[in-house]
Parts: sequence; structure tokens; C-alpha cells
Amino acid sequence: MATSKKLTIQGYREEPVPNRFLRPEGAIDHLAVLMPGLGYTLDMPLFYYAENLLQQRGWDVLRVEYAYNTRPEFQTLPEQERDRWLLADTTAAWRAGLGQRTYERAVLIGKSLGTLAMGHLLTMGDLPPAVGAVWLTPLLTKERLRQQISRYGGPSLFVIGTADPHFDPVVLEKMQVATVGEAVVVRNADHGMDIPGDPIASVRAVERVVEALSRFL
Repeated sequence: MATSKKLTIQGYREEPVPNRFLRPEGAIDHLAVLMPGLGYTLDMPLFYYAENLLQQRGWDVLRVEYAYNTRPEFQTLPEQERDRWLLADTTAAWRAGLGQRTYERAVLIGKSLGTLAMGHLLTMGDLPPAVGAVWLTPLLTKERLRQQISRYGGPSLFVIGTADPHFDPVVLEKMQVATVGEAVVVRNADHGMDIPGDPIASVRAVERVVEALSRFL
């Protein structure tokens, strides 16, 4: 059983950042920060099972529950300003999570939009002694993110489908080499990690990701 509370986090324009902080019984000195995509929420399968696995292992979990898809003003802003919004919110959340106690290990788990925040957080310094990164459908077509992943160079797990428009096997291999990382590549899976027309294969894909995450942790 985990305790749950909301942290006071102020992000972009000093507005509160929606979140939930979970601490299981017998928690260890490990922190996981979960950052969703634009439309892929923390209650969807990849995050649902990741959170369950983390709680089972005794990790503190900070759910950063930004919901920019429900904020029309976010999507009408220029890309540079959207980036400022995202990075302000996630930087504040990361610091708030790390401030809950002294952590020996942390992992960032982000999907799509969340991977852009990860690239920033992992290259700005002030990291715990051991930090890992789980890149769910990372936006590898963005050069800045590729550069940040290479600069980070730490333990990584990449998850992507071959039907994802951001999938490029050559780029993915370069990112794996830069981080000595593992990759789960799901044939025919789209950006939502679904295999259209094949729900059974989609469920099996989630199983593969959870098994890889279990090994990574």
C-alpha cells in the first residue's frame, strides 16, 4: 500500500504543476519520475504497468500529470514557447521530487513529449549518484534531443515501433551506442505503441516493454 500526496510545484508562469507523489510501504532510496506524452496519459498501459512495477520494487514515484492536450493555449503557442512551458514545469517537478529525501538512484520515464523534457533534465547537472532513462517512443527526429541523449550517455532503455514516424534504425543504433543502451523495437507498432488491427499483438508488445523495464530497474 502506498501513501499518496500532491507536491507544491510551481512551473511555467508560476502556475501549479499537476502531480501525485506515491511512496510505498518500506520505500527504498530510489525515485522514478513519470512524464506522459501529449495525449498518452499516465493511466495508459505503458505507464500503468511501469508504476505498478516500481511500487512493487519499493520506489518512490512522482507522476507529473501535465495535460497540455486539455490546454488550448499550449497548442496555439509557437514551438519555442511550448518548449519553455514544458521545461519549466518538468524542471520544477524534477527538483521537487528530488527534494523529498536523499536518493541514491533515480530514473526518468517519459513518452514522446516527455522525452524532450528528459533530454533537458539529464544534461543540466545536479543529478543523483545513479540516474537511468527510459525513452518511450522518443522523438528521435529532433536533433537537439539526439545531442542531449549523446551528452547524457547514461543507462538507457529505448522503446519504439517500426511504424512510428520517429523511428529510424540508424539513429536508434547511434543512440544505443552513445548510452550503451537496450532497445525494444516492436514491429508494426505506431507512435501509441499499438499495432493497428491486432489487439493481441499490442498486448504482447506491452508485455515485452514491461519485461525489459523489469530488467532495466
